Amino acid sequence: MEVGVKEPVDNVVSRPVNVPADRVIDFDIYRDVPEELDFHQSWRQLMDTVPYPLMWTPHNGGHWVAFKASVSDIVMSDSERFSNHTVLVPKETAGEAYRLIPLSLDPPEHRPFRNLLNDNLGPKPLKPVEDTIVDLTVSLIEGFRPKGRCNFVHEFAEQLPVRIFMQIVDLPVADLPKLKHLADQFTRPDGSLTYPEVAQLFREYLDPVIKARRGAGGQDMLSRMINGQVGGRELSDLEAQNICIQVLVGGLDTVVNMLGFTFSYLAKDHDLRQAIAADPSRIDDALLEFFRRFPVVSSAREVRGDIDFEGVNLKAGDMVMAPTIVVAIDDEMNDNPLDFQLNRPARKHSTFGKGSHTCPGAHLARMEMKIVLREWFARIPEFRIAGDEPLRYTNGIVGSVKPFVLEWDI
Repeated sequence: MEVGVKEPVDNVVSRPVNVPADRVIDFDIYRDVPEELDFHQSWRQLMDTVPYPLMWTPHNGGHWVAFKASVSDIVMSDSERFSNHTVLVPKETAGEAYRLIPLSLDPPEHRPFRNLLNDNLGPKPLKPVEDTIVDLTVSLIEGFRPKGRCNFVHEFAEQLPVRIFMQIVDLPVADLPKLKHLADQFTRPDGSLTYPEVAQLFREYLDPVIKARRGAGGQDMLSRMINGQVGGRELSDLEAQNICIQVLVGGLDTVVNMLGFTFSYLAKDHDLRQAIAADPSRIDDALLEFFRRFPVVSSAREVRGDIDFEGVNLKAGDMVMAPTIVVAIDDEMNDNPLDFQLNRPARKHSTFGKGSHTCPGAHLARMEMKIVLREWFARIPEFRIAGDEPLRYTNGIVGSVKPFVLEWDI
């Protein structure tokens, strides 16, 4: 923990009457992964040890957690029973502050707002960005390649996707540290800010941006959304703020962490590196397996009304966490799910979500990851993790690999 940074406060509650005693588990989504395990192994260990596929934890305000693929997928996709109104825990703090658009809206209300994202994040609008991604990828790699080493997270993973994103939304790169810190406080809080403070700082940052871009004819992503219409009307200032915050949080976090998991794994798998280096056409298949093998998101849903589900009674307002991680590493979904397999005959996962709220940034993520793998292996085909220190992982709504150093012969 950094000097001057407070520990996040864990709101531990008593077991409600609708929770059977044998459904309680000591689970905290914001607790760091044990040193002897990696992020996905820690989830699999829980899956193998819990007595039921739906458990309840007293941490973070008390909530249910799905530990089986079928349960997680139902919670993510069945909006008639499980609402998107609140998607983060603790419900009363993080959830209340993160009621953003369109993620916190249910069908059909979310559709016109979702269309604004789809119209700006599909293959056609992102095609002009492809050359920029290539140029920045090459520039970053060539900046450290002659040195024979780099801090992969700090010098590459935290640079490429967020710089590209800042160009897409036309915001100053100088604002990146502030915005990235705010985004991280929603997904992996360090206690330096309360959730309401995070939301307020986002709104204070975006308010002048929204005012300046309304009616100005800008073609960046934020301008097109701010000046878009839903149901034949303009967005209110609050709606514009909420959709812009949602875009910033998503754009400044997930791909960063996917890169960390991908390259830390590549650095440990000599045969996989050799296979890709010898035949770059394998990148397409490898990319599909990376997305299958390394999901990182654990959002939640709010129970709409009292229901019987998975052998227990859920009460209206209960929170149920639906980790995408458990879907990919469930034996019922994939054979030997913790193995990384090229040419896997079938891949089942929910890495980009499930149902009406499938991630709108999936195409951009795939584009960036494919370009990175292609350009990296063209320049640094053989590399390894430096030193003897084991990799460390951070849990949270979005899991991550803590910074690590790669090295290679020059």
